Amino acid sequence: MTCCDHISAFPIHKLGPGTQVHKEDCMYCFDTPENCPKGIDVCLECYRSFSRGPLSHTELHVNHTHHSIFLNIVKQLKPEDERKRNSDGERSAKMAKLMITDSPEDDNYNTLTSIYCALCDMSCNMPEVSEDLQHQVDDIMNANSSTRSEEIKAWEQEIFPCSHSSDIQQTTTDSPPDLSKCGACELKQNLWICLHCGSIGCGREQFGSSIPGNSHALAHYELTGHPVAVKLGSLSAAGSEICDSYCYKCNDEVKVPNVSACLLKFGIDVSKAVKTEKGLVEINLDQNLNWDFKLDGANGEKLQPVFGSGLTGLKNLGNSCYLNSVVQSLFSLKEYKSYFQNKPFPPFARVKDPSKDVCCQLVKMYDGLYSGRYSVPSQLSGDVYQAGIKPSTFKHLIGENHPEFQTQRQQDAYEFYLHLLDKIDNEVGLALNEGLKFVLDNKILCSKCNKGRIDSELVDSLSVPIVDENTSDTEKVDMLEKIEDFFAVEAIEDYQCEECKEKTVAFKSSGFKTYPNSLVLNARRIQLKNWVPVKVDVELQVPDVIDLSSFGAPRLEDGEQEFTKTNSTTFVPNADAMEMLSSMGFPENRATKALYNTGNRSAEDAMNWLFEHLEDADIDAPLEISESKVSNEPSNEAIASLGAMGFSSQVSRKALILSKGDVNAAVEWLFSNPEDDGVIEVDNTYSTAEKKQQLMEKLTLENTTGGNYKLKAIVCHKGSSPHTGHYVSYIRLNIDNEEKWVLFNDEKVVLCDESSMKEVGTNGYLYFFEKIAH
Repeated sequence: MTCCDHISAFPIHKLGPGTQVHKEDCMYCFDTPENCPKGIDVCLECYRSFSRGPLSHTELHVNHTHHSIFLNIVKQLKPEDERKRNSDGERSAKMAKLMITDSPEDDNYNTLTSIYCALCDMSCNMPEVSEDLQHQVDDIMNANSSTRSEEIKAWEQEIFPCSHSSDIQQTTTDSPPDLSKCGACELKQNLWICLHCGSIGCGREQFGSSIPGNSHALAHYELTGHPVAVKLGSLSAAGSEICDSYCYKCNDEVKVPNVSACLLKFGIDVSKAVKTEKGLVEINLDQNLNWDFKLDGANGEKLQPVFGSGLTGLKNLGNSCYLNSVVQSLFSLKEYKSYFQNKPFPPFARVKDPSKDVCCQLVKMYDGLYSGRYSVPSQLSGDVYQAGIKPSTFKHLIGENHPEFQTQRQQDAYEFYLHLLDKIDNEVGLALNEGLKFVLDNKILCSKCNKGRIDSELVDSLSVPIVDENTSDTEKVDMLEKIEDFFAVEAIEDYQCEECKEKTVAFKSSGFKTYPNSLVLNARRIQLKNWVPVKVDVELQVPDVIDLSSFGAPRLEDGEQEFTKTNSTTFVPNADAMEMLSSMGFPENRATKALYNTGNRSAEDAMNWLFEHLEDADIDAPLEISESKVSNEPSNEAIASLGAMGFSSQVSRKALILSKGDVNAAVEWLFSNPEDDGVIEVDNTYSTAEKKQQLMEKLTLENTTGGNYKLKAIVCHKGSSPHTGHYVSYIRLNIDNEEKWVLFNDEKVVLCDESSMKEVGTNGYLYFFEKIAH
């Protein structure tokens, strides 16, 4: 086919170093070269991709930018005998938190390319275009996509030296240590050698495995202060890099730069060592093979896949199941569905790059989940399950600049829920999550002076402990009883009363001042075992309908008075609690803030508060008790430092506000948003705190009644820790005019039967309730 004049006259654009190329899916929807018959169109001027599918996003881009020449990419499935496939359609074994490997999906497709002119609505085959344009196309096809540029193709857990493993002080010994057994018991496996003195001690019992341990290596550290040890069974002549080294002071795996020389001091020649036991990585990976949820019924039959609007799966990107399960649950709520049902994309004049805008990504996600276009059987999985949509851009944007969520590691779904809502509140506004928020009142009353105070806080979840140090995983626990315990009046010993100026007994209570339209409840299953936090799989009994109206906000009763108000902003933290929190590794600012917000009572209360507020933007900021508002305006010095790099003061100010004053994060944001004009929308981050205060006042006037809720969705987790294992979501949906539970296991979406629902009891982690209308 002869090329049109527009293609023939198109000026060649050289692909510069570092230029992002979007070619995996459309910027505005989840159409891809694989699932869209017309493929996707990569703009040859801005390198962003669009679709000529039902929503005509290529045409939209042409109208906005007047860019009209595109590289069209279509991927056609190869015949079955030419491609690799998993015959049973099951998901490949997913790594716990240690490794991500990339499956070569392109091996299953033939890739067709052509040049498309939107003005003429015609395509030109590659042999017909100029040699220079063919070179530009080759550069695009060979370049990493924007998604690949943001991820590492194969990620492995990175282990680094710590200050203790980098400078090991060794003592001389008269004779080599006995390497055959633990020096404190008779165990002959799971043995660790102290690199400081050569003591041999057994390790901790590995939760979820049959490997024994009495923690005598840990006891040796607690007795001597020698922090670094190496697992003897992991030593191999293949190299010291692969052995297990642990720092008990840092409570983490570490690398020992000169481990061979350190071991030689005790008569151990690593070059002659033979590995006899699995390392920590292998143990974790072995455990993870069993951390999955059943896709078959009680009699072994496959659970029925379902398709259609609201039944679209999310593909696992490698340890992204925590994101998939939370997103599916949130978008099943009435608030999210009604908000996005007719929500347009933000105007192009404000958002030039949809991949950098949270609102754009949420609108795109809603279309992906509810349009039904992508909820169809996949040819690759044998017409049984769907392929699912890839939330790659969404994941990168939401995790951007976060130390954990920007990585490829498995994460805690509840921590991600808190982070996601905070991100949406700051960058989209409070309207979307308003229905999830409620005012919780906390009362503290001194038993001596009978004075106290009631503090109100705006929250978007309850985190309820359901286990303690004595809970067995064979017990059955009632959720309503645990909620009663959570709201029960609690006596606080050694409370530092701000009125009496001395330690007394105080009474703490809390309750709902307002009731949210949708309530998210986190079941805290964590228990410390051998100083390691592990998840306890007790059976949690949660009713379909729950009445919380009896847990209303506490008030000051007759004879009780408020603390005398003073202008003092001085707070003296409980010394004993402060010392304990510091010994556990909490920074001073966090510990001080936690003690202040829990009445200066105990380290345990402060620690619980810290776990619930880890995602607070100001968690590391010094405590400020002053009632005056703190400005979020960046300093002139910070703006000047960015100005020295060539950025205007307006765009520098916006970058610093969005990065909460962090200059390094602001620099990264500036390079990621080179086209931003620096204009700050009214709903942006700087005004979020003020808007939350206004929302509290609004909710107090509107939502003070109605505590009856019905269970809508459950995020379940299998694994020994929320940071490993696998997450899925169970959602109650209307299927064929009947309420049924549907399991969303990444891209696999199936109807549940009674046997598959049994796993919810022992694995339920996040519960989403919707208010029952009167």
